[in-house]
Amino acid sequence: MMTNKWIIFAIYLVIILILVSFITYAGTIYGPAPTPVVYRTYVITMNLTDSRPTAQFLSSIINEYPLTYREDSLITNTTPVWVATANREFTLYIVNASETTIQQEVMLNSTALTNDTGGITWTLKVPLYLIYPQPVYANWYVIITEDVNGAEYVVFAFETGNESLTQVLNGLSTVGGYLIALNGEPYHLWNYYYGYNPVTGGIGEYYEVGLPGLSLFTMWVGQGINASSWPSSGFQEVLQVLSYSFNEYVNSSLITHLTLSPNATIGETTNYGYTVYQRPRLVPFGPVIYVSPILLLPNGTIINPTCLPGTYYLLQVNYVTQSGYSIPVYETENYPMGLYLLNGSLLFGGYLQAYDFFNKSVIPITPTQYLLPTYQSQVSEVSWCMLQVFNGDATRAGQVINAQATGNVNTGVSVTAVSVNEVTINAGVHLVRRPAMHMPLISRIIMEIRSRV
Repeated sequence: MMTNKWIIFAIYLVIILILVSFITYAGTIYGPAPTPVVYRTYVITMNLTDSRPTAQFLSSIINEYPLTYREDSLITNTTPVWVATANREFTLYIVNASETTIQQEVMLNSTALTNDTGGITWTLKVPLYLIYPQPVYANWYVIITEDVNGAEYVVFAFETGNESLTQVLNGLSTVGGYLIALNGEPYHLWNYYYGYNPVTGGIGEYYEVGLPGLSLFTMWVGQGINASSWPSSGFQEVLQVLSYSFNEYVNSSLITHLTLSPNATIGETTNYGYTVYQRPRLVPFGPVIYVSPILLLPNGTIINPTCLPGTYYLLQVNYVTQSGYSIPVYETENYPMGLYLLNGSLLFGGYLQAYDFFNKSVIPITPTQYLLPTYQSQVSEVSWCMLQVFNGDATRAGQVINAQATGNVNTGVSVTAVSVNEVTINAGVHLVRRPAMHMPLISRIIMEIRSRV
């Protein structure tokens, strides 16, 4: 009997252990599972061009600003619209610039390469809960950067008014789309631009998205600061012995270096400057292509280039000897102009300033459509040195992150300091500087540099 009781007890014990095991196993396997994130894919395709003036703008200044019209037309008639954007890497960022309606920070980004004619396609995977059933609302930063030597330079930056993320994405992914500025006005991303067609040899009109941070300009060299010019008998020899060097330094690092010979095409088109300036025998160089030195740091901070030490442009006119040596005969350091906002939203500036000896004035090499009196009432100067756009923990894959965006394009940000290549920039210092132009004469030959966009 005792044996049977122990056997029955053992059987009950085994049954209890089996039941406990099943309950534990069931709880582990069939417990609450995390809700999967569903994404919607947005494909954003654009034709990118530089900061050349639009066809509409050129038509509006032909009578009131004839010199600017001729200068700008020279650029559009001699360079393709993709001359500054083909086969380059650009990153698109969409980041909330104000508190979102879901109390969560949002950042989407995508990196892609342009094709041979400046066309690009970014693909964004957007979590569905950001756009459905109710889209997230906020002010948004829309930023495009170009990778230059491993650093990101801002070529387009825009803060929208209060819009839904869906509106922003639809505006970007629609050909002919627009963004809403802080003052409520639409900013049309797509415009018609003139450009040289290397296939037909003529001028074409193209539908493009302009990037304010990519600039083109031509350089003109005369004999001196007076109205005289080289005698016609020796002008061809002059064209054979001159070269032009353009160097762009950001934080004391060289990011752009160009060495150019006189541009015979522009020379013949303009009768070597006469049709533009009514002065004969000017030597044209260019076009010079450069990116505005507006840095986007890995920690998500945009740096105003006027606050970044060692940021300048070195321009040189060289005499080339028969043995091939280049001897600088003129050199000048030029510092970037400050940053500006169009309609409180579009960030532009940081451009080269050059000195016009004939008119004895400093001139900005910058998109004229933003600075001419047509837009003066809508342009305001930026005073901040740093703008915190997103948290540096963000990855380059499109996703939602906790990006502590504390900045506003209008008011600046509260940041103590940021280190850039061992250079500390104090955010509390307003440095929109206009330094004296350093122009040493290296020889007795005095060259005149005249330049416009």
